[in-house]
Amino acid sequence: MNNTIDVEDQQEVVSDEESSLTCAAATAAADVDDPIQNFMSSTQQDRAEDDDASVHEEGVGSKKTSFYCGSDDDERSRGRLEGIIRQLHSDEAMSFMTQSTSDRDFAERTLPTDTFSFLVYTDVFSSYFLLGIMVFLFQLAIYGVLLYDIIDSGTKINKKNLFGFPFNVGDPVRIAEVIAIFISIITQQDVRKAICLYRDGFDESGLTQVFKGATIYKWWLSIVFRACEGGLGLIVTFLLIMRSDSVLDLLLNFSAIEFITMLDDVLFELASEGFLGRPLKKETRRLSRKSYYVSHACANSYCAKVLSIAYFVVLCVCFFGGWLIIYIKQSRGHYLCQLIFSQFGDDKLTMLGTFTGLFSMHSKMFDDRASYRGADLQDGERGPLLAYCEKEKHWTLSLTKNGTNADEWNPCKDWLAASSESQSFDLLSTTSSPWIVNTPTNREAPLAHHFLSCHECMHVENFCGEHGKCLPGGILFLNDLKEILKYPESAQYDKCSCDDGHYGLRCEYFEPCPALEVSQSDGDEGFPKEGGGHFASEYYRLEDAETK
Repeated sequence: MNNTIDVEDQQEVVSDEESSLTCAAATAAADVDDPIQNFMSSTQQDRAEDDDASVHEEGVGSKKTSFYCGSDDDERSRGRLEGIIRQLHSDEAMSFMTQSTSDRDFAERTLPTDTFSFLVYTDVFSSYFLLGIMVFLFQLAIYGVLLYDIIDSGTKINKKNLFGFPFNVGDPVRIAEVIAIFISIITQQDVRKAICLYRDGFDESGLTQVFKGATIYKWWLSIVFRACEGGLGLIVTFLLIMRSDSVLDLLLNFSAIEFITMLDDVLFELASEGFLGRPLKKETRRLSRKSYYVSHACANSYCAKVLSIAYFVVLCVCFFGGWLIIYIKQSRGHYLCQLIFSQFGDDKLTMLGTFTGLFSMHSKMFDDRASYRGADLQDGERGPLLAYCEKEKHWTLSLTKNGTNADEWNPCKDWLAASSESQSFDLLSTTSSPWIVNTPTNREAPLAHHFLSCHECMHVENFCGEHGKCLPGGILFLNDLKEILKYPESAQYDKCSCDDGHYGLRCEYFEPCPALEVSQSDGDEGFPKEGGGHFASEYYRLEDAETK
């Protein structure tokens, strides 16, 4: 059965070609006095018409010449064709046929071979038009699901990182990003096809004569659908590329999205091979064989070249500009948590318990990874440092000395605790892996307890609980003026403002009692004091004392 269909298709194509060529030749010879009109009319023949004979008539002024383009059995037709061939070889006809496109100010065009082209000329209620709409809606649905998943997963990780970009990536991934973005721009066909159609314009005298049913509204609909699908595909591709933290993930994401953008071309090919039914097969082949002519100002090669260059320049500026912005933010730690709460167990090393509290991000970078210092500490002060040791490939907790500036800090030297081997750019990623502690005897032992979490209330829902509200960093309040004057750098971080009667980093504690009284029952007379004295029996909380 398949062989029968193929033979029929081949016979149909051959018959169409013979009929079209014969009629085109006859018309060109008869109208040689008006070559441009003749040339346009000859191209308006439908090469996919039925195999029956057709009659082509063309008038020039008051003169009317008829030609019979059917069966070769008619001797008169054969003789007339011989005369036509001689006319085609005449000097005047050959001069017209050798004219360049720019000289005639029109150019031959074909509709793109994809399902969007059905929208240009087919009936709105036909299966061909419906196929073009369904493919477009299916592509938009996939892009919509991807965008929703990208934004949803990004906000769950960090609300200030809407699209979930990695905190930073290595040099191999950077190079792969640039290559993938460039390839996605030059291989995006739908946007380029939309620009080409817009460039040529809707030439009614050429397009509608070849593709019956074409209207300017359907022509614009095809352009808008192509541009929307192609532009959205480029945006999703760019986001997936920038979300990848390894070369392998980047290539997989890039390949998957490329298939979606080419879905309209793939379905057109399937239809042309007969997988979607014989009517669609005939229509796709008819569309592929037909061409039309445009007499538009931009039909010449120079204008086409300018538009092509402008297309690539605009896309490259937009997407590589976005890549540069993300690169700068990643290199500066913008997507990282700025304030971290830490807690380390003190069973192996007692002093680790004193490092429980807040660590703020420091401007000093180690191997392109951010470092954290005890909140409100100056560079020259003695205090804890959480940073990355490039030599040993792990994050460490060390203690800086008095008088040392940031250039002298060394997280690989004299560290107190260290994470497992890690190449992550995010310190918080080490929370789920074991840490070790360097004991006073210079022996490594497992750290029984460690806890690290982001302490930015603006990016966590209900962070301050029921008894406080989050104040974003940088906003000054009168009741915080004293603290800001004492620690100016603390104003850049989020903090919880607690209601009356509550205090704590997350307003989790009730305000302590304003007065304490020592019980003196059973003959007790307060706390004993060295030298025979006694402590007072009543104590009052200072009004200006901090309760944090």
